[in-house]
Amino acid sequence: MSELITAANLDLVIEKNNEIKADVLRQTMRLQTNLSTMKVASLPQLALLILQGFGLIQIPVEDRFWSGAIFVKDGKIIPVLNTALPRANQYFTAWHEIYHLIFEKVSFNHFIERDHILEERKAEYFAANMLLNGVERYFAELSEVDFISKIFRCMSAFQAPYKAVLVSLYEHAVQCDNAKLRKRISETFDLSFENMAEGFQALGLDDSLVKPSYVVNMSALQERIRKSRDSDPELKYHRDNEEFLANIMREISMITRQGE
Repeated sequence: MSELITAANLDLVIEKNNEIKADVLRQTMRLQTNLSTMKVASLPQLALLILQGFGLIQIPVEDRFWSGAIFVKDGKIIPVLNTALPRANQYFTAWHEIYHLIFEKVSFNHFIERDHILEERKAEYFAANMLLNGVERYFAELSEVDFISKIFRCMSAFQAPYKAVLVSLYEHAVQCDNAKLRKRISETFDLSFENMAEGFQALGLDDSLVKPSYVVNMSALQERIRKSRDSDPELKYHRDNEEFLANIMREISMITRQGE
């Protein structure tokens, strides 16, 4: 899983970001300059489309600390997103997993464990760069006096999670030596919201962003299995693919139970 970021380790996260910044920005630019791809959809939807090309599985898993993963087995690479989390978290996780799929150099032969700290931080920073480019300018131009309302508006505009917005703004505050903004972010970083959707509704924002989608979708993987079956109708091969899908579901169940 990704590292847990709190107000207490914000400065350490920014230090890590500075160490990997040049490398991650170069990778971000490589993807963003592919204009033919970037015109396909909005950035959140584009992330889902990219993952669908890898056989994306979308399922609700009632574990708020498990946002998704990549399964690698017998040459097959399958990304999974947890749709029991708010849509904003799903979009961020999608870009996070895209980093692992496209840029990560570590070799795996099974479930990708989240103990590769540097690669995890790169994946998080990559996702932030894909979704939150320009958030500091947008934030500065907002007229609301209430800080949380401004953060909610940033979340809505950039389709990103609460903490991801705050981390990006905190990094900007450090770079600009804005002690007031750093203090305000630190004070509100660990807040928990019983019903964030109500805050969005009060501002006239689409609250679906902060609600789970509970989508159950394996069509991308099932389409890959169908194509494999059509190209090679041997029954055993088809059964192997279906068993692979069943194994993924069993592993997800074991992983999430371990966090109970």
